[in-house]
Amino acid sequence: MNERLVVISDAHLFPGDRPHPGRERLISFLDGLASSGPATLVVAGDLFDFWFEYRNAVPAGFCRVLASLEALSGKGWEVVFMPGNHDWWVGRRFEEATGARIARERQLVLERGGLRIVIAHGDGLGRGDPGYRLLLRPVVRSRVSTALFSLLHPDLGAMLAGAASGTSRRILRKQAEQMPAGLLDWVRGRIAEGAGLVITGHTHIASETPMPGGAHISLGDWLKTFTYAEVSGGAAALRHCPEPVRDAACRPSLTP
Repeated sequence: MNERLVVISDAHLFPGDRPHPGRERLISFLDGLASSGPATLVVAGDLFDFWFEYRNAVPAGFCRVLASLEALSGKGWEVVFMPGNHDWWVGRRFEEATGARIARERQLVLERGGLRIVIAHGDGLGRGDPGYRLLLRPVVRSRVSTALFSLLHPDLGAMLAGAASGTSRRILRKQAEQMPAGLLDWVRGRIAEGAGLVITGHTHIASETPMPGGAHISLGDWLKTFTYAEVSGGAAALRHCPEPVRDAACRPSLTP
């Protein structure tokens, strides 16, 4: 197995034809990965600002990123998708379109180069945000909510989801100055259990933090920071993807 690992999160690609500050950069980045040797890509949630798999409809505007992920899978990459709070409803159609494996576990545990790595989207972890963790999250993820939402016309569903996403982003902006204490406590707990590296998304904060016994990488996003984590040869780093030059792809910094 190739020991390289790349982790991204929080692109929040908008459905339809709405302008997005990071769409072109993200697609260039994924195309750059496809041109390098196969390894593992983990998408740690909220790739989409909204995704719902209706029986006969898929949200518009996502064809290019789906094709880029499919190209990665076709090149031998292992693509793992961890649904976030904005795209929890990905399913069979997404898997068929991309070749990705959906991992719905609370945390994903991997080993690369002797380094034990824990990856999580980050929503609802730790003691913070009890309203979301205890009330909203269970409702959104319930089978009853999924069945009821499926009865809505896709355009109406996208409109309601867009309004909810806007509220979520406003809340996050108010909390984005520092990492939530509850999430940091959760990270320290995973390091105490033996993880050498914990990678999380959700907060949109891009940071690398050494901790006793390990380290924490917060992934940032593809709206403002355009950052990702990369692990190779047992070394991990938070990287920034620059604005792509015309006809040139953004490629990862570390080599196998």
